[in-house]
Amino acid sequence: MRIFLAIIYCFMNLAGCTDSQNRTLATTTKENGVTTLDSVVEVRMGRARFACEASAGGQCHYTVFDGGQPIRSFALAVSEERLVDGLPPGFALCVLPTETKALSSDCRSA
Repeated sequence: MRIFLAIIYCFMNLAGCTDSQNRTLATTTKENGVTTLDSVVEVRMGRARFACEASAGGQCHYTVFDGGQPIRSFALAVSEERLVDGLPPGFALCVLPTETKALSSDCRSA
């Protein structure tokens, strides 16, 4: 049965029927050898799992962009995770250890 499913998946992949947006976005920043931010975002089959591993400010502040426009902002405490559905394929992301008001898609203050 496993071989049969592997063959079916292989043909689906060749035909372009699988989610090509599967990716992992890892962000780690250090200052003087001390980790100030550590975040991992895994995108699988249209669902994103945001995980705040470490933050000097106690929270990871996320802003999600589509085409350069912010579409969602939220914060997670250290060791907290959140599953998010319905994000656009190829979305861009900024994550910072402190809250910043207006951000551009290159993670700089607007």
